[in-house]
Amino acid sequence: MESSNKNKHLESEDQIDIVALITKVWKSKKSIFKSILVFGVLGVFVAILTPNEYTASSMFTPNYSNNASSSGGLKGLASIAGINLGSMTQGEKQLSPMLYGKILESATFKNELLASPLKNIDGVTSLREYFVQEQLKTSFLGSIKSYTIGLPSKIIGLFKSEGAVTILEPIDGVARISEDDFKFFKSIDNILTLSINDRDGFIEMISVSDNPQIAAQVAKNGELILQNQIIAIKTKSSLELLDYLETQYAEKKKLLNQAQDRLSNFKDRNLNISRSSFSDNQTRLESELSTASSVFDNIVAQLEQVKLQVTKDTPVFSIIKPVVFPNEKSGPTRSLILMIYLFLGAVLSIGFILAKEPIQNILKKIQAKDQA
Repeated sequence: MESSNKNKHLESEDQIDIVALITKVWKSKKSIFKSILVFGVLGVFVAILTPNEYTASSMFTPNYSNNASSSGGLKGLASIAGINLGSMTQGEKQLSPMLYGKILESATFKNELLASPLKNIDGVTSLREYFVQEQLKTSFLGSIKSYTIGLPSKIIGLFKSEGAVTILEPIDGVARISEDDFKFFKSIDNILTLSINDRDGFIEMISVSDNPQIAAQVAKNGELILQNQIIAIKTKSSLELLDYLETQYAEKKKLLNQAQDRLSNFKDRNLNISRSSFSDNQTRLESELSTASSVFDNIVAQLEQVKLQVTKDTPVFSIIKPVVFPNEKSGPTRSLILMIYLFLGAVLSIGFILAKEPIQNILKKIQAKDQA
């Protein structure tokens, strides 16, 4: 009986607390309404001032050749050239699509994208120039800010001595990024994203910008640059071997021609001579020509083999969904922005009303302890 009475008492206390909270909120309904109204007006301004966004995307899939590569002689020749073909000669060399995002993050990709051409934009021929133009548009507001809020720091800076300019030596294999390029790289991250569907095997390049021309052209340029870099990575070993074999081809062809010329000249000079030394020299020169011809034929065969390998290693990209110029905006949803601000106004005002009295009581207790 006692426990049941206690439970009823606790339930009644909870009910009283809830009723008291609701009553407190209801009494301050005018303040809550004013707060919601203020946040609503703020939400309207934010919704109006938020620029439109346009989205363009490209969907494609890489097709790799699964044909086994040729003989072990190709791998042996690559080893002689100091080139490690690895699993390429076994048809197992695959570049995981999960690494494509890392390519997108690289400075090499972003530098190529900054230099990529743009059309149909006044005064702009590349993405870098577009970012510079956008910086100039916002520099006026930046100047006002620096000469108002930032004026004290500017005055202090006049009395400071300029430090010595540090000149850093370049380091092989380490790229340096300028301050402007670093900002441009951040802007690229805000515009361009890569979505990889590993289960279905397709990749989607998505570009979002307040300029529909930028959205469409950055998506297309990004697609082409990514595909070219994937091809360069995939064919690196076989292209190195191809370059080596082409050099060998030129050298062996020169040696073959020289051997042919030596034999021809020797015969021309000794047309009517039948000495044994003549026969020995002719046999030696013919042997040199035969060896040079055999080596040259082998190089030609290997060269054709590697050209075929380069073709096999080069992935072919199938375009599932090409880039389409965005005629309609993809965002923002202005009604949603307004609803969020109205919700924030209600929550913050109610929270302030409920927390005001307990905080005041805590502060009074702290002051009383300090006075005691």
